[in-house]
Amino acid sequence: MTDALEIISSEHRSMWQLTVMLDELRKQLGKPGGRPDAELFGLILNYIEQYIERVHQPKEEALLYKAVLDRTSEGNDMIAEFQREHADSPELVARLRAQLEALGHHYPEGVAEFQAALEAYILMMRHHIMKEENELFPLARRILTEVDWDQINTAFADSHDPLFGESVRVEFRALMSRIVNQAPEPIGFGLVAEMKPPAEAHPVLLSVENLSSHYGRIQALRGVTIEVRQGQLVALVGANGAGKTTLLRAISGVQKTSGGKVSFAGQDITHCRPDQRVRLGICQVPEGRQVFGPLTVEDNLRLGAYTRCDKASIKEDMEQMYAMFPILKQKFKQAAGTLSGGQQQMLAMARALMGRPKLLLLDEPSMGLAPLLIQEIFNAIISLREHGKTVFLVEQNAQAALSIADQAYVIETGETVLSGTGSELLVNERVKSAYLGI
Repeated sequence: MTDALEIISSEHRSMWQLTVMLDELRKQLGKPGGRPDAELFGLILNYIEQYIERVHQPKEEALLYKAVLDRTSEGNDMIAEFQREHADSPELVARLRAQLEALGHHYPEGVAEFQAALEAYILMMRHHIMKEENELFPLARRILTEVDWDQINTAFADSHDPLFGESVRVEFRALMSRIVNQAPEPIGFGLVAEMKPPAEAHPVLLSVENLSSHYGRIQALRGVTIEVRQGQLVALVGANGAGKTTLLRAISGVQKTSGGKVSFAGQDITHCRPDQRVRLGICQVPEGRQVFGPLTVEDNLRLGAYTRCDKASIKEDMEQMYAMFPILKQKFKQAAGTLSGGQQQMLAMARALMGRPKLLLLDEPSMGLAPLLIQEIFNAIISLREHGKTVFLVEQNAQAALSIADQAYVIETGETVLSGTGSELLVNERVKSAYLGI
């Protein structure tokens, strides 16, 4: 049986680890040249705020706090304090973000104030964690009945719960992975921050200007304008029917456009055929995988390289695909149609990569997959970006997509309505309300 308190304690350990990161970054601000890494600070604050709001707080308040309050008044004041701290946390994080933004413009002015506010927030979080562990948990173990624990543990074990089930946890694991990669040594790997030049250093690879498209009399795209810079991971999020897939199809050339312009590497490709666009370096992983079912895994991969004639390099690339997705090596003689959904998604991605694309278009790669497989797919996407691939990711799972994106757009009813960095859109109130369930 799942132990609810052990799950909460595990979450506490993750939160404590983030406070250690924040504290180390706080101390570094006082050193010469200690200008804050705004993106890293933002990622950590995003994780803490959203994890508390979406995963940690709902379970505690709806299940553990309620059960204790129903059994005794002994913990009333303590739980009221916890609830106040939960309620106050978003405002405190918002203040830290405002101070961080001001610091970016006026550094080093405001360093001491930001350090003090950050230290106070860290101490509040640690006090909250320790008081729950040392006072609330012992009280709960003492006064709750076996029936109470059965109900609480069963709820915590529900991996399909939309608020704190496994699919939500996958999103936060992807964000934590990005934080650990970007955090400087010794608290992290120090990888991403060293490899990423500023956005303006990336030349524009794909430019979509005022693009429109129709299905008969129905207008699916209404003046869409986006750009994808070389070496970046750009995400497009939106609800079903918003026009995400239509835009990818228009970029690939399989969907006719009725207005606007598509440019790739400085060349107008608006009227180029789909096969011409593939030869230029645009490869798409379509929604629903669409592998060639009767053909083997190996044959599917070879078809991905159909525009190439360099046999030796094709063989090398196939080995690279097998190294990236080991399950494909194990099943290389198996018919693609017999693979699981997750395995087919890996094959579809590998098939597209066999074309050595300059731009990889990914359409809903997480659709229909189990949570653990979603995590593997997103880890692969992160790896592609870190190896310099340019990726345009279309995804309904807004939290997961924005967590790993350099730049992002939101599309609604065929129009791009918001744009910014992935971190900026994660904290945008409109995005949080419409797509993150906050």
